[in-house]
This record gives sequence, structure tokens and C-alpha cells, in this order.
Amino acid sequence: MKDDMEIRILAAASGLTELPAEFYPGIRLNLDLLRSYGALVEGLELSDRLEPAFEYEP
Repeated sequence: MKDDMEIRILAAASGLTELPAEFYPGIRLNLDLLRSYGALVEGLELSDRLEPAFEYEP
């Protein structure tokens, strides 16, 4: 399955050699969620006149 191949490729790139198949549905949900967050950030239009944040302190 294409989705399984993507998960295996990403796992290998992260140094994970074995993932049980029962984890794949949860991994897929998280990948989709992260992609939706990425789309929100990419869709945010910022003015070129904004000042950069110099330092973050929680």
C-alpha cells in the first residue's frame, strides 16, 4: 500500500528500523494532522514590512 511505503520511508529516514503494523493507522493520522498544520502556516500571508522576532523566551 502506498501509505505504508511512505511511513516506512519516513521511519527509515528517522532511524527507525521496525514499526509494528498496528501503529500505522495512528502514524497516518498524525502525518495528516501535521500536513494540515503545515498548510495553515503556508497559507498565512505576512507583510514584508513585519519586524522579525529577535528572541523567544517562554
